[in-house]
Amino acid sequence: MNLGLTTSFIIGGLLMLAIVSFNIKVGQNNADMALHSMNQSNISAVSSIVMFDFPKIGYNNDGPIDDPILVAEKDEIRFLSNLKNDPGGSVQTITWSLKDSTVAGSNNAKHRVLTRTIDGDNQEITLGVTRFELNYYTASSATPLPFPIDASTLEQIKRIEVILEMEPKEGTGKAEDFTTSSWRRIFTPPNLNLES
Repeated sequence: MNLGLTTSFIIGGLLMLAIVSFNIKVGQNNADMALHSMNQSNISAVSSIVMFDFPKIGYNNDGPIDDPILVAEKDEIRFLSNLKNDPGGSVQTITWSLKDSTVAGSNNAKHRVLTRTIDGDNQEITLGVTRFELNYYTASSATPLPFPIDASTLEQIKRIEVILEMEPKEGTGKAEDFTTSSWRRIFTPPNLNLES
């Protein structure tokens, strides 16, 4: 048998394996980038709704609402606001809450349903939310108020931190390997911080 021919076949085979392996890695990387990009788009959409609602806590066009925060929990907030800037001064009750139920049709077991409710009208957000966490601060405190927050403490809330994390429905290879996108912001609603 020709040693040169055998060596050429072995080197050619190794080169072919290297090319196939490289193509698989490039394809996996492209899939990861697409999932991450889609996840970033989803978190941007959800955070824009949060940024619309939270600064308006306690707002009404004819003056601030007294005691606008009704519920302040780790994964739920309920407050009063005139979101639509209705000249008639109609005030809505807005609730943001993360449900324990998983999202149907998702391969990610950590997905939860984030609900935005305005006067009983539920809007379920099922884009891949895995964490929706709220922390509440007084005007001067650097540490959040401890839970549970009772009714007498609600009026001390001047700042609200929102932590949002999302993951795609599909993993990046392993069943539990999901890319996570995070968003965090502290809101200081003007109507909670008016001088008396």
